[in-house]
Amino acid sequence: MGRAARVWALIPVEELEQQPLFVEFDPLSLRAVAALMTRRDAPSGTVLLEQGQRSGGVFVVLSGQVNMIRTEDAGPAALLGTLGPGSLLGATAALDGAPRSASIVATQASVLAALPATAFMELMEGRSRVALRFQLAVVCSLFRDLRRGNRLLAATLVPGDPPPS
Repeated sequence: MGRAARVWALIPVEELEQQPLFVEFDPLSLRAVAALMTRRDAPSGTVLLEQGQRSGGVFVVLSGQVNMIRTEDAGPAALLGTLGPGSLLGATAALDGAPRSASIVATQASVLAALPATAFMELMEGRSRVALRFQLAVVCSLFRDLRRGNRLLAATLVPGDPPPS
């Protein structure tokens, strides 16, 4: 599909503190998380995460825009949503170990913060103040994703028809 994203360098704290995901982090916690991440440049068309693959870590969109696309064996690809700055990508697959349920493709030049799977899981399993703040941020992000999915599902239902089981 597209060219591979290029790794740049560590993430400056100033870039993370502007993201809604990290708004509740104190400066020390923010520096600790930033030290675990690398910055990636993704030209338009770059496939960041591929449906069906096992987790390779997570991304936070710092700038730009990405599409969530799901394909089925028979039928065209379905656009599940368009995400921008502050979006957390790949957390569900990183947490449950299941194959990714959708592909993520940059629709314009984007900058992302990449967090390797091992660092993500260390934060998710940790008990430190940094880990607890990170866990809360991830849970809030997952709830936003669930609400977005509920709105998408509600928009596809025909009034009067029973919901799918």
